[in-house]
Amino acid sequence: MRRQSMLLEKVKGHLKDCAKNEGREYDRPPDGGWGWVVVFAALCNLGFMYGTVRSLGVFFVPMMETFDTNAGTTSWVVSTLMGCSFACGPVSGALIRKFGSRPVAMTGGVFVCIGYFLSSFATEIYHVYVTLGLVAGVGVSLTHVASTSIVSRYFDRRRGLANSLALMGTCIGSFALPPLFQLLIDEYGMRGSLIIIAGLELQACVFSSFFRPIQLKGDAKKLTRAEEENSSEAVLKDTPSRTLCCCNIIDKSLFRVPAYLVHIGTMMLFTFSFPTLIFFIVPRARSIGIEEYSAAFLLSANAITDVIGRLSSGLIMSFRPSPLKRLWLAVIAALCLGVTSLVFTLSKTYTLMLVMCVLFGLFSGLFVPTIVTVIPDFVEIAKFPQALGTMLLFNGVMQLIGSPVVGWLFDVTGSYNVSFLLCGGMVVTSALFRLTAHCIMGDMGFCRSTTDRTKPVVFIEAEQKKLLKTTHFPDEPVVIELETTV
Repeated sequence: MRRQSMLLEKVKGHLKDCAKNEGREYDRPPDGGWGWVVVFAALCNLGFMYGTVRSLGVFFVPMMETFDTNAGTTSWVVSTLMGCSFACGPVSGALIRKFGSRPVAMTGGVFVCIGYFLSSFATEIYHVYVTLGLVAGVGVSLTHVASTSIVSRYFDRRRGLANSLALMGTCIGSFALPPLFQLLIDEYGMRGSLIIIAGLELQACVFSSFFRPIQLKGDAKKLTRAEEENSSEAVLKDTPSRTLCCCNIIDKSLFRVPAYLVHIGTMMLFTFSFPTLIFFIVPRARSIGIEEYSAAFLLSANAITDVIGRLSSGLIMSFRPSPLKRLWLAVIAALCLGVTSLVFTLSKTYTLMLVMCVLFGLFSGLFVPTIVTVIPDFVEIAKFPQALGTMLLFNGVMQLIGSPVVGWLFDVTGSYNVSFLLCGGMVVTSALFRLTAHCIMGDMGFCRSTTDRTKPVVFIEAEQKKLLKTTHFPDEPVVIELETTV
């Protein structure tokens, strides 16, 4: 009885912590344990969310036929969805810092479900812009940022592998969903399919319930001495405010980190083209006479090698992990992806398109995990949600422009080849921009791992007096922890 009573008390204590959105405190991320359950839940969330988005190419032709629109107008559906999901990134990050990943991710699942359900009743393409683009886009943002943030909090040394496994959900969904969606369209039509998809998206609420909160020692700010010109009074830096307001949605200190700014610029160029390339694979195949199910299988083949690429990327980044290795992997993978997109225009048969989709999936799989994994190399882990959200905001602007431009090029030229050339050139440019910028910043050794961010610095007594402008110091040197971000 006593043992059962102790066990019951532990369970009550755990439930109380969950209700307060607090969890066990760790000195550093545990790199395992319950973290692997969190990775699986994030994998499922991203599989349903972005797997569906990447499979919307199957709906491209049915939407044009249903609403009697051209390619440019129809492409705004995915453009608004992705643009809104990216643009809401800062708000999602701020909400996560206030409420935690679990409630935010579950709320996102509800929004996405409502968005797809309402889209089934649309009578004009402009209605779909609001229901699928705006409503579902907000939900995708909430679930995406929450799922990615909680994984990064559970892992440090194995962060590359954990992020790669979680992001594999996108390509697993891309592999399984296109044939399913084509079958649903044939059986129930476009509107009936959207209702069924709404039910699938609601499963994000179930998986998000596994996002157990975790407290890291670095979350609580330590007592520090602030340098002031006319005062020697010490300043206590408190725990980050839990109040959500416009002033803390975007952390302005992030814009003082050059490496982070380079990452944002690179991703803006990349985001302009990459989602559009995925979206137009099926329409291009249909335009050269490939039948529906074979065209849909191209996305599945792309997703299979995407899984292999993401798993390989995680293993590469986890073996003797270093920021320099992650940087080079991002540059090389993006270059190969851009070249593959340029060569894609030469594929005139189904076999050649299948080969290009295989290579496209492999290189995109190698690159995508680096997008998230390199961010903690630039900023501290406590600021990760807002850093990711801010990056997604800028990406959303480019995404909002990218798809309509590519669709407009098809309407003008009558061929998807020009669009693929433009997108491939943008991907190559993004890789060269990153490489050039970091070479200028100094021999590619531009950042340090998160474990090296806080180092003890010993000042002698005279230096302390000059820096802190205080008068009383002990005889021995004082060790002060300075938090530096490169």
